[in-house]
Parts: sequence; C-alpha cells; structure tokens
Amino acid sequence: MSIKKKLGLGVASAVLGVSLVGGGTWAAFNDTATINNHFAAGTLDLDVAKSSSKPISFDLKNMKPGDNVQRIFTLKNSGSLAIKEVLLNVTAGELVQDADAVNASENTRGEYLSQFVINFANTDGESAQWQPRESIIEPGKELTLADLVAGPEYYKSKIKDKFEAADGRINLAPLTVTDTSKRGIPVEPTDTDDVFIQITFKDDKSKNADGTYVQNKFQGDSVDFFFNLEATQWDGVHVDTNHGNGEINNGVQGSADGATMPNPRTEGEAKHKDEVID
Repeated sequence: MSIKKKLGLGVASAVLGVSLVGGGTWAAFNDTATINNHFAAGTLDLDVAKSSSKPISFDLKNMKPGDNVQRIFTLKNSGSLAIKEVLLNVTAGELVQDADAVNASENTRGEYLSQFVINFANTDGESAQWQPRESIIEPGKELTLADLVAGPEYYKSKIKDKFEAADGRINLAPLTVTDTSKRGIPVEPTDTDDVFIQITFKDDKSKNADGTYVQNKFQGDSVDFFFNLEATQWDGVHVDTNHGNGEINNGVQGSADGATMPNPRTEGEAKHKDEVID
C-alpha cells in the first residue's frame, strides 16, 4: 500500500475516533417512568343452588286438586361484582292435553295455569342480626301461575311494592332492607338469599249442572313452566382525581343506585386504612 493510502486510512480512522468521542460528550443522565394502568372487567355471576340437599325444580306430574309442592332455592353471588337485583320472569311452554283422559276438554294454557296458586313466595329479609323470611305477595291476594306467566300488568297489584322492580318484574333481592350493606346480593359482606315457594293445585268443589266437578276438564293436561332469573349490576361509580387507586367497586358495592353516588375515598376507607390520600 502506498504512503498516501496509508495516510488516508490513518486520517479516516482518526476522524472516526473523534466522532465517537464527540458523541459521548453530548450524552446526559436519563430516566424513564411508566404509569401502570390495569383495566379489568368484573364478573356478574348469579348461582341458583339447592338449599342443603333439597331439590329446587318443580315436578308437578300426576297432581290432583289439593296437592301442593314446596321448594327452596338459594341465590348466591359467585362473581366479583355486587348484584343489585335478581329479577324473576316466568315463562311456560304450550299446553299438552291428553285426549284420552276421562272428561278431558279443550282448555287454554291460561285456564289450566290459573288452577295453580302460589300459596307463599318468601325471600330472606335482611337485618343486622338475622334474615327473617318476608312474603312477596300482598296479604289477601291470590297469585297464580297464570298471573306470573301473563306478566307484570297481571300481578302488579298482588306483589308488595318493595319487591317490584322498575320494569314491573319481581325482584327477589329487594333494595329496601334494614341492613343496607346487604342490599341486593353483595360480594362483601358475604350474603346468600333463600327463596321459599309453595304451589297448590286448587281444590275447587264447584260442580256442573250434571253434578260433575268443573275441574274434571283439566284431567290429563300438562305444561312446562320456567323461573327465569336475571341478575343486574349497580350503576357505574365515578372516581374523582383525588380518590385512591384500585378496587373501584369493591369498597362501595351496593351504593350507586341512580339516586346516590358513593365516594370511594370515604366509603372504601375501611378497606384501605393504610392508604394515603392527599
């Protein structure tokens, strides 16, 4: 390699070296920070369970007037969000008739379901000490399966006001309770509500002109009916700039009901005693 080329490479190397050193002289101390945000949807999960080992479904086969069946089922919150209401909607399948049954006649589903009276429908009343059973039905009113299937406009006057939801359906977890911490079905404190129902096949002794019982026409009839339950959430909670982080719903569940807005800073302070809030 010629002297000129060697000098050229030397100069280039020198310039490169200066460039690297020069770049270092422009560096400065640096630091970064990240705000760790976590958005997670809670779960709304209603369990309908047996009370002890007792069955919860009604099997009203081969019934005769005067027979009755009792059932108890438990409403349990298995999610992470408080349940505001448990709304009851009763539906039924088509009426099935046995044409070969003695005295069988053409009836409607409503006529047949009107033969089944809800003697009582009780749910747990919430108090600080115990949970007395409270009747959903107004005293002196006759509530039938036909009423429940027909809809709120048919049973509204037969249900106590505290068990009536905004849309007219029956709320099995009433909001008007003595122990307000147990409105609906909260996550904390742990709470379950039992619902106790008895259905009776009316024992109607009225007779036709020929001396036969009027109820004879229902022999061989059958229908499936369903208790459909819908759990609803509480209203959304507003978290202001000076409220503590985290657990938006857990510290104030059962508070935001459309009329009042809880303050996570004060409502949740029992859960966050060590939290410092400016």
